[in-house]
Amino acid sequence: MDELPPDQRAALSLLLRQHKSYAEVASLLGIAERAVHDRAHAAIAVLAPRQARELTPERRLEVGDYLLSQQPGVAERLRTRAYLTSTPSARTWASEVASQLAPFAGDGLPEIPAGAQEPQRVHELSSPAPDHAPAGTSPAGTPAPASPRPMPSSRLGGAVLLALILAVVVVAVVLITDGGSHAKKTSASAGKSSAASTTKTGPSLNNQITLKPPSGTRSGSIGVVEVLSEGSKRAFFIEAQHVPESKGFYYAVWLYNSPTSALPLSRSPAVGSTHRLAGGSLLPSNSGEYHELLLTEETNQHPTHPGRVVLRGKFSLTS
Repeated sequence: MDELPPDQRAALSLLLRQHKSYAEVASLLGIAERAVHDRAHAAIAVLAPRQARELTPERRLEVGDYLLSQQPGVAERLRTRAYLTSTPSARTWASEVASQLAPFAGDGLPEIPAGAQEPQRVHELSSPAPDHAPAGTSPAGTPAPASPRPMPSSRLGGAVLLALILAVVVVAVVLITDGGSHAKKTSASAGKSSAASTTKTGPSLNNQITLKPPSGTRSGSIGVVEVLSEGSKRAFFIEAQHVPESKGFYYAVWLYNSPTSALPLSRSPAVGSTHRLAGGSLLPSNSGEYHELLLTEETNQHPTHPGRVVLRGKFSLTS
């Protein structure tokens, strides 16, 4: 760091010590925003040149923006964390750069996530029996199935990502409600303002929810949902294992109180031979009104109530 040119040191100092954006630093220095970006990234490139050569230029820029807290929103940060989780060479470079940036940033640097762990095997049981969300069922009164063990997740501090959500993680999934639905309007408006409401420290983990098959079914499926927040916005990530391939149906995520009080959130990408599902979306502003989260099988493109329940768990925005 001591060998960096003064202009590069100044850019890093303003970005890290004072938590400024590229645009704010450009205004302070009276130069173009692109010039600030280029100075900061030129400095980062020489801090660990040997490790940097193992990444493509595009990935170095992405990880550099992550380390400097310059990504515009939660989706970009989570994608970069997923890439670091799955790519040892990128994680090594980011860790080395972060250690050298630490004197400028103090405790303000984003965390470098740990590598993905091999998941525990979940006990295989027979195929699940049909089950629908029962009327008037109290989430607290639903007994947990005895056999499946909780799926482990990686403990990554501020924005916890499941160990199996790698670089192909799907952040934006397609809403299953029609064009006039409350959920679609809420999520769309939240997405437009996410960049303006983000913080320099990145998203925080608010709750981790275990999903299990409905009571009375025999299934090896298991899942975890993580509720994340950044500024005033909230999002969820879901990861499930040992779920059937989505042939002739799709998986949907619902917030649920009763058959007459259910809110469809999103539909997942197709599930194939890996029998794994991963994805996420913004949560609507009224999500705190619901007490259960469901993963269901759906054939209707615009369902008005949950289909067959595959996994369910008690929902709350905070632990």
